[in-house]
Amino acid sequence: MITVGTIHGGNRMNIVPEKVEMMGTVRTYDEGMKKDIHARMKRTTETIAASAGAEATFRVVELYNATVNQPALTEKMAPTLRRVAGEGNWLAMPKATASEDFSFYQEKVPGLFFNLGVTPKGTDLAKAASNHSPEFYVDEPALVNGVRALSNLTVDYMTMAQR
Repeated sequence: MITVGTIHGGNRMNIVPEKVEMMGTVRTYDEGMKKDIHARMKRTTETIAASAGAEATFRVVELYNATVNQPALTEKMAPTLRRVAGEGNWLAMPKATASEDFSFYQEKVPGLFFNLGVTPKGTDLAKAASNHSPEFYVDEPALVNGVRALSNLTVDYMTMAQR
């Protein structure tokens, strides 16, 4: 997924700006694909600028990779999450291109990243503010479920490791 998150340039609608800066993210599950996308973006950027007699500088700043759970660990720990959350409150989500610093841990050891679900009951999820919104609201009693989930995951994982 390619996202352009910011575009800065110019100060009047009828004056061509001397400089424009665009920033965004590239998220993929495959390192080779990510490198290919970066190369094509660089080529496209420079070619478009050259076609107008301008110059472009394309720079990649590596931050976070997509956060991807190891399937075997996810399957192993899913019963714990189901038990803690209760029937009807647990949902396995498909891969998402979320990027978190947690992905650095997952490069070293298998990791399990899960969302807690802190939207108040009765709130229409389609209308609830995302966690990147200033309108984001956390139903704080739900945080108890997070502590319960992490505690149970730890105990169950350690118990399985001793078998």
